[in-house]
This record gives sequence, C-alpha cells and structure tokens, in this order.
Amino acid sequence: MVIELEAGNPKSRIGGVFAYEAHVSLEFTHGSELPDPGGVLEGTGKKRRHIKLKMLSDVDAKDCAGFLRSAAG
Repeated sequence: MVIELEAGNPKSRIGGVFAYEAHVSLEFTHGSELPDPGGVLEGTGKKRRHIKLKMLSDVDAKDCAGFLRSAAG
C-alpha cells in the first residue's frame, strides 16, 4: 500500500507499507532527509529509508507516527 498526501497523485507519495513473511516495512520515499536522532531508519540508498516492524509494539516504540508526520512535512 502506498501513502500519498493526495489520493491518486503519485507525485505526492511519501512512502508505503509493505508486508513480508517475517515483518512489515514502513518505507519513506525521501527517508534520507528525515531527522532520525535515534537511528531508527534503516537503508543506505540515496533517498529511501525504512522501518522494520516485527511486533505491534514496534509501531509506538519506533515512533512511526512521528516519522509519518515528518515525511508529510
């Protein structure tokens, strides 16, 4: 599932949520530009970063809401 600030407008895409066998990944299109003082974001590409969620408690523990607010700008 992709996350767009304006539904149906790919240029407003800030990331997505993707399910894998052992975890769910919350991915950010421009994640390398997000503040991450706690070192939560993973990835080494030019732009994208992600957060691996293995347990429901990771959503709060890794401040997913804060990262989404920051990505929405």
